[in-house]
Order: sequence, then C-alpha cells, then structure tokens
Amino acid sequence: MKCYLINLDRSVDRLTQMEREFGKYGLAFTRVAGIDGRLLKQEELDAVTAPIRRWEIPIPPAEIGCFLSHRKCLEIIANGEDAFAAVFEDDIVLSHEAQKVLSSSKWIPLDADIVKIETFNTIILLDVSNKIENTGYKYARLLSKHLCAGGYIVSRDAAKRMLAFMDVISVPIDNLMFDPAYEMFADLKIYQVFPAVCKQQGFTSLIETDRKALRRQYKRRPSFPGLVLREIVRSYNRSSHILSPSKLWTRLTSKKRWLRVYFKP
Repeated sequence: MKCYLINLDRSVDRLTQMEREFGKYGLAFTRVAGIDGRLLKQEELDAVTAPIRRWEIPIPPAEIGCFLSHRKCLEIIANGEDAFAAVFEDDIVLSHEAQKVLSSSKWIPLDADIVKIETFNTIILLDVSNKIENTGYKYARLLSKHLCAGGYIVSRDAAKRMLAFMDVISVPIDNLMFDPAYEMFADLKIYQVFPAVCKQQGFTSLIETDRKALRRQYKRRPSFPGLVLREIVRSYNRSSHILSPSKLWTRLTSKKRWLRVYFKP
C-alpha cells in the first residue's frame, strides 16, 4: 500500500525521524510537501476560508495549512491508480506490527471509505468488530467522534468525494473527517483499527498551541455556578468511563461497544 507523508520544507528533522521510523519496519513513503499556513498572506488565507465560521474559534493559519496539505494528498490519491493509500503526518510513532497492516489492502472492507489507524486515546463507539488475519488487530465501523488525522487509509473513490467538501475551509481537517457534527462523516463509511497502528507524538504542538490560545481569547469566563457545574461534569466524565449509564445501556442492548483505543507499540 502506498504511504504519503505530509512534511513541511522547514521540518527537515521530522523527515529524518520519519525515515528512521518507517525504515525500522521495512516501510517506505512518498513525501508530500506540506503547505505552511504561517507563510500564507492574509489574502491567501481569506481566499480559502469559508465566509461563515462553523467552528468554535477562528481557524489559525497553521490549521489552514494542515487542511490544505491533507487536501493535496487526497488530490494525489484521487488522481492515482491505487484503490487505497495511507496518509500520515510527520510526528507519528508506528507500532512494531505496522508492516502487517500497511503491506496490503486485501483486509480492508470493500465498503470502506476511510480506515482510521491512529488514536486520540479517547473513548469511542464502535460497531461489531472483525479480525485482521495473522495480526493482533481488529477493525470496526467508527460511530462517534474521534479526532486527529495523523494516520488513516483512504480509498481512491472516497478521496474524490471528499474533495467536494473541501473547496473552502470552515473547520479543521480532523473535525471535518472524524466528527459526526459535520456532514462528511455521515457521507463516508469510516472504520477504526484497534489497537491503533500509530499515534502522534506532537499533536500538542504548533496547531494545538494555537487552538488553546484562541480558545482562551474567545471563551467567556463562566459564572461561579457555571464553574461548579463544569467541575461536577468533569469529575463525572473522569470517573464514569465505559460504565456511564448511556454507555452501559449500549453494551447491554446491542453489539456496539464504547471503548478506549490504545496504541500498540
């Protein structure tokens, strides 16, 4: 399976690290020069940004560059000959069994548009699972929000359809792809591999720094009752995990499962 790696021209150290990381497992990749949103002029940013914001905060330049870089990869895949290809960002760590998953696309369900192979280490809802033969991995339909776009497999046909949603930017790329709040999620059949085949080391990097700074800037400080309620909700979410009432009901009444996808080193 072809692997495409998004890498900014200035990130030579990351490219070197990815060459080592992929090389450890006998894997190769094609580098795709990433688009550095921080170098775009304001008129260039305005030209690709939707006039109506659909996200909670303004989309920062680094996020816009990330979106355009993924769009560039999808254009390559859509115009290529391979039925499936994998896309990676340049801050990932691979599982020692990554080669078993990435060496062939024969295991991928025929109806799959996207197969997410990384994890954000959060609890997600999955449908009935199937094993990937001769590996320790399974896959299942992804039915809930699972952010990050550091590693995924996409079909050529899906890449063509996805590009229709990507003329202008109204939300970050990972929200557009992996968040049911946006229409692309409903239009695609998305699967999740678990344990995860890769994880990002640097998600709390430039883009996440921008997100946090903008949230602080645009977020109103809640009232004292609001602060108390927020802490109660946080404590409940931390303690309830898979056995929260709604998740427990799902477990008892269907074959769907809420679970945390871990990375398998």
